[in-house]
Amino acid sequence: MTVHLSFRSASLLALAMTSSVAGLTHATTAHAESNADSFTRMEIHATGTTQAPPDKLSASFRVESQNQNAASAQTSVNALVKKATDEAAQNADIKATVLQYSVYENRPDKAKPYWTASQSLSLSATDGKNLLPLAGQLQAQGLILEGLSWSLSDEKRQALFLEAEKKAVVELKKQADTLACALGLHVARFTQVSVSDTAYPHPMPMMLRAAAAPSDSIGISPSSTAENQTVRADLRATVLLSP
Repeated sequence: MTVHLSFRSASLLALAMTSSVAGLTHATTAHAESNADSFTRMEIHATGTTQAPPDKLSASFRVESQNQNAASAQTSVNALVKKATDEAAQNADIKATVLQYSVYENRPDKAKPYWTASQSLSLSATDGKNLLPLAGQLQAQGLILEGLSWSLSDEKRQALFLEAEKKAVVELKKQADTLACALGLHVARFTQVSVSDTAYPHPMPMMLRAAAAPSDSIGISPSSTAENQTVRADLRATVLLSP
């Protein structure tokens, strides 16, 4: 059987179908909005922390030489830096990094001009027993020890941050359940969780930019205490509560 529709009839049918689909869409949207409105939203925050001794000691040196001849000043600095890096290379635990180099002329008012050459050098190790004796030797050779500081290596810090995150999650869930119970509700689900890494300040490095040591103390190793480092993870979450 063949059914023929006039243009007017086809238009009315299309309009009816469109209205029906629109009505269905509106109903679905309204149902979703109704479901969302049935929850109580709550924003919460929790923190997890973990501590561990640092595994990296860094020593910052400045090598400096002054001479009325620029070449002589630079030669002296170059020789001291090479000797220091050669001595550091004898211990596999010590890593040497040679940094900024500068040379400039000084023109005092009532004295002859002279040149100053200087270069910075950083040494790091996982064990102070390896680095501190060498630091004392380099001080005796004329290098200026400007600072000592303990820190966490990237690998250890990442592992500690993961532990801090786990503690923060446990605290976050506990907080959500406790508050929900107090409100006479229960936790339906977490809809959003964000994590931030907020490190506690490291212990202040021991600054050693001082005058040369007395002759009876030359060669004595400097001291530095490896205090525990704290790693902190902050979590913020949106929680949906239902009756």
